[in-house]
Amino acid sequence: MRMLPVLVAALALAPVAPAAASSRQESMMEDTQELLQGGPARRAAALDELAGLGVDIVKVRVQWRTLAPNGASEARPAFNASDPAGYPPGAFEALDDVVTGATQRGLKVFFMLSPPAPEWATKRGERAGHAGVLRADPADFGRFVEAVGRRYSGTRGLPAVRMWSIWNEPNHPQFIQPLSERLGGRLAPSSPHQYRRLYAAAQGALARSGHARDTVLFGEILPVGQGRLSATSTLRPILFLREFFCLDQSYRPYRGAAARARGCTRFPKLRMSGLAYHAYTKPGGPRVPLPSPDDATIGQVRRIEAALDRIAVRTRRLRRGMPIYNSEFGLQTDPPDCAGFGTSLTNQAAFLNEAEWVSFSRPRVKTYSNYLLVDDAIRTQFEPGTNRRYQGFQTGLRYGPFAVRCESPDIALASGSAKQPGYDAFRTPIYVRRLRGAVQVFGLARPRKGQAQAIEVLRDGAVVKTVTTSGYFLTSVRGGTSGRWQLRWSFGGQTYTSRLARALADPPPRSL
Repeated sequence: MRMLPVLVAALALAPVAPAAASSRQESMMEDTQELLQGGPARRAAALDELAGLGVDIVKVRVQWRTLAPNGASEARPAFNASDPAGYPPGAFEALDDVVTGATQRGLKVFFMLSPPAPEWATKRGERAGHAGVLRADPADFGRFVEAVGRRYSGTRGLPAVRMWSIWNEPNHPQFIQPLSERLGGRLAPSSPHQYRRLYAAAQGALARSGHARDTVLFGEILPVGQGRLSATSTLRPILFLREFFCLDQSYRPYRGAAARARGCTRFPKLRMSGLAYHAYTKPGGPRVPLPSPDDATIGQVRRIEAALDRIAVRTRRLRRGMPIYNSEFGLQTDPPDCAGFGTSLTNQAAFLNEAEWVSFSRPRVKTYSNYLLVDDAIRTQFEPGTNRRYQGFQTGLRYGPFAVRCESPDIALASGSAKQPGYDAFRTPIYVRRLRGAVQVFGLARPRKGQAQAIEVLRDGAVVKTVTTSGYFLTSVRGGTSGRWQLRWSFGGQTYTSRLARALADPPPRSL
């Protein structure tokens, strides 16, 4: 595991620094298209680029339905689902290649065991728009997880995978249904209780297949939900956590009929290494206030910490101070998404760096993530400016196929070209805090972590300080807070710079 040691350089204003920052925070990236669906050459190029950018962890979405035989059929096939040899020939080929290639490049592999389920492992009935998500069978899922665990146990000629998460976004209707239903005569969340059974089955399967001591995360939850309950209304993340642990709105355990309806009378023994959390913000960035206390983007990560600690005290089913893994994050950009969900390229860079600072400043947050290296392809059958055109993710560091500016749709943005200044912002993050008569500069030369590297701090183009660091650094600079700040460093005959940043005051505590 490649860690990020921290050097706190010349901290003359130590009281304003984080009390115990996450100095060994790791970075991760996920891109299913580039790593699994694009073929061997594209996969190798993506892994080379991730390693060159200094990424620590490659997150890989392992889709149950994709690997299983007869995934679209309601007829259950006859096969040994817990044996990787029982799966179709070549089913694991791309995964094998990713695991081997990532390991060769010094990257850690993180498997998210993900829906959709094969149709034969789900209930028959109404579902809204998404296959393989209606009441997936926990026993079937456990057998699938055991097969994957056995293949990547390190005993079959392939590198071992030692980091896992269970399911994807179980508070969103694309991945599990129903989200809410009538329980004990009242409309109440039900996906947390489905998910509890799925997690228990998967945890046991990983233990049986050689992964009892691995990092296993639960959650993978979205940060914002809807105010109403229905079969397809996204659940707020903190509401989801309370229900998962059988607690009501006041963190009191459900009892009697309410507990029975939720499957809470026999709570399984669960082992969890941490919470996987999709820390997305709205287009306005980490400082956008969220009125509901049950919602939390990266800007309100303290709400997640507080909820987990209250759950720990009330249930004793997890430990206080449980780690949080920012396992999916990014900023949708305009261009190409001009339908109202994209932020500017300048804001993408600034918000990526602010989110990394927030993650660093919270010692329980163990990872910082960017979802996608390359944007998903634009759906060109729909007109520019319409929501359906951008139903993939345009959160990458490079443009994907068919990207254009809405104001000039006949001029293509070159597929694969870097989205600047976001690309530089990921490689060399900078965040500048405004203090009284001084600033505090946070930064990193990501590709050089673990190696001593001189980094120049510039103000309006002039060097004001040089720090030598092998990872994240914090340094203070006196003499006012105005101007534009930048980092610059050189290695191997190349010079790299951060985005240009202005010093920002801390957000008011009430917004956190």
